[in-house]
Amino acid sequence: MATQYSNRQFFRKTPNKYLAQFFSSKEIPIEIDVNELSEIAVDVFQDALNTLPDNKKAEIEAEFQNVNALACEGGIAALIDEASFHNDNFFVETIAAIDGFHAKAMWAFLEKPKYWGGASMFLHADNVSPSFWKKRNDLGNLPPHLEADDTNALAKAISDFFYYKEGRGKNCVVEPYRRNQKEYLFAYPEDFAQSAVEWEGNTLKNKAHHPAFEIIFVYCEAEGSLDIYAPKNTKSLIDLQKMFALHILKVATLENGEIDKRVYELTPVVEDSFEFKIEPASGIASVLVTRLRVNLEQGDKRRITLEADAYKDSNAVYKLLDELKLPPYFVSQLTLKVTFEPVGNKRAKTRMVNITHPNSCALNYDGNDLKIRQMLAKSGLEPQAVDSSL
Repeated sequence: MATQYSNRQFFRKTPNKYLAQFFSSKEIPIEIDVNELSEIAVDVFQDALNTLPDNKKAEIEAEFQNVNALACEGGIAALIDEASFHNDNFFVETIAAIDGFHAKAMWAFLEKPKYWGGASMFLHADNVSPSFWKKRNDLGNLPPHLEADDTNALAKAISDFFYYKEGRGKNCVVEPYRRNQKEYLFAYPEDFAQSAVEWEGNTLKNKAHHPAFEIIFVYCEAEGSLDIYAPKNTKSLIDLQKMFALHILKVATLENGEIDKRVYELTPVVEDSFEFKIEPASGIASVLVTRLRVNLEQGDKRRITLEADAYKDSNAVYKLLDELKLPPYFVSQLTLKVTFEPVGNKRAKTRMVNITHPNSCALNYDGNDLKIRQMLAKSGLEPQAVDSSL
């Protein structure tokens, strides 16, 4: 869970040598030798900040918050993905040897700023709830065109669409990045003007500004799939698909395809012969079913949720289900606890996953979440296409 940022907490979590390097890069003098400081002696850094003009202090505090945002497992993974795209093995090896997320993030910020933009965007995309993504998987395996002329044409199309339809979007930029064989395109059309009360020096003013709203396209050539994140703009989804197809895939006409409506088939989980297929290379140590929800086939909206202590007995939920001797049912929701093998002296990581019929799954498409998705696919639980003839 995100916590409120404060300079002092940030200084405590970031080793002094990296803070000193940061202050030195900004030509901000520190009166005391930081090598003689305790790692929790934060006043010297705050005092140094307080000597700066307000605008310079605000600029640096914003940079600290950017570093703090990536000082987490997902942020470091995004940095490594961006470095891997640039074939920078030195970065990957070096950041792995640094202890602590804040130390890793600050080192990367200082030494490899060119990776920062892509990593920040990847982390943001990873943190979008899966329910906000709208997927289409019938685009074939067309190669994307991502030269400046192509992305600029997409930006202009998005701008024109929203400007003539809604009166916003006068300006727009599209920034492309590649990650794990997928193309990420982040679009930022101009939104309606807004005003906010802000401090300007010692004066409180009501200032107008023009924020951007955000649209994210994620295209996978191997799957022929396009995911779009367009919060509060779902009615424009088909138009956005067509714009992407025209300018990035060079498809002049695109049929009004349907959003991915594949469904999870969860009922096999309760069959005696079922087992989770775990590949040794995945790093998954165990998968426990901690909760089931079943819908009775007869009657309207009749369902039962079963929970039991699966940590003491991995079959506890199944045993409870057998004891109830329910009439015909199907499994409509499944809660899993996935535990990964510990790495070195670190504690084993776990992930609680809710999967809900027909096609809701709170998993992303990178890191350990991707490994869990692959495990679900091998186990026969991955969404299957709906037979439109039925």
